[in-house]
Amino acid sequence: MTKFETYTVKDNSTIRDGMINLKKSGIGLVMIVNKDKQVLGTVSDGDIRKKLIKDSSLEQKITSCMTKNFIRIYNKAEREDVLKLFDSKIKVIPILNSNEELIGIIDSDWTPDEDKYIVRSKAPARISLAGGGTDFTNYFMNKGGVGLTFTIAKYSHVLLSKRDDSKIHIHSHDFKEKLELDSLSSIKYDGNLDLIKSGIKLMRPNFGFDLEVYCDFPPSSGLGGSASILASIIGAFNEFDDKKLDRYSVAENAFAAERIDLGIAGGWQDQYSTVFGGFNIIEFRKENNLVTPLRLDNELLNELEESLIICSTGKSHLGSSIQSSNEKKSKTNEDYGVKLKFIAEEMRQSLLKANLDKFSTLIDETWQIKKENNPMVTNSEIDSAYNIAKKAGASAGRLLGTGGGGYLLFFVPPKSKYSVIESLNRSSFETENIMFDHMGLQSWKVAQ
Repeated sequence: MTKFETYTVKDNSTIRDGMINLKKSGIGLVMIVNKDKQVLGTVSDGDIRKKLIKDSSLEQKITSCMTKNFIRIYNKAEREDVLKLFDSKIKVIPILNSNEELIGIIDSDWTPDEDKYIVRSKAPARISLAGGGTDFTNYFMNKGGVGLTFTIAKYSHVLLSKRDDSKIHIHSHDFKEKLELDSLSSIKYDGNLDLIKSGIKLMRPNFGFDLEVYCDFPPSSGLGGSASILASIIGAFNEFDDKKLDRYSVAENAFAAERIDLGIAGGWQDQYSTVFGGFNIIEFRKENNLVTPLRLDNELLNELEESLIICSTGKSHLGSSIQSSNEKKSKTNEDYGVKLKFIAEEMRQSLLKANLDKFSTLIDETWQIKKENNPMVTNSEIDSAYNIAKKAGASAGRLLGTGGGGYLLFFVPPKSKYSVIESLNRSSFETENIMFDHMGLQSWKVAQ
């Protein structure tokens, strides 16, 4: 669709005025509008020539050569109807609203892809099983790191649509905040939706837009939410680019926005996990990090879904303070990193061999190692939920994320599952079953 402001003349204009606008428009047609901006008719080059042959005055009103019965479409017209008109050799079609006001023009260069559309995207929450801490750059650049993660069917969602101006409108449903900015250059970090802003700044869109963000999980839940949000934002803007970013590039951009631009402490695993989706072993190396999916049988995946639950502590995790502490400890504590990498490999093998007893034992082991390395990760509330679940029949459990709050993961034999759930619920801990995500980041276009 082309701009249409120059394609109109007022109904009190002269033929001379119409000729001037015809030259400006470059489409061989102008629309005649009244004071209410309603389209009364059209005038083409041919209409003016016919009129001037009969009457040579250029000062006559433009309405004297106007075609009242002109081809038009309305803003809800079907794409098929437009194509039929063009196939009938119609070259310019005005678009009117229900009040007969001009709202756009479609010319002969139009293609169906130019139809206005919105973009949706979603990126899943992740659960880190083992290796978290070895994904810090200052650790794996010297010693190498490895992480074992999977994603669940809880998502951050983004809705993105272009505007007709350069303004930026952002709406975070989770934080119940709205921002209206004049342009990309107006974006400043001020503690107000900075995470969303960082994703936008990194993608550098050259158009105004409306952006909505909402999540299926609460903020600071230990489920890799910030990485998920950034991935879904980057994925949405990626739909507007001719040269699409691959999954590694999307993950790296999400890392850059959060870790480099905003300076938030943390590792790399969250970004790769949410973008790729599924069960993955992630190797962190000096050159070329590598994501390798685990090929697990459906029977095993079904049994895992029946055996795993998550439990909310009702508190947010402590975030950067613990993350910074963990990063320092991972750098100085040689045994800590070695243990984490060993467990990640052992856990991978247990899954590939469908040895869930071993898998369960390793979950508990990761939690004990995490507490020994940094006692700040737990508190009385977390310990209480863990002890209640174990007493009710859970085989293993651990806190997810950096520590201090968020969600716990429990491995529960299916026969004890509802006993564990009921015991936790009686103590005011909210529990949820798990469904796996196997797709990772997804983005798509929807015609408006």
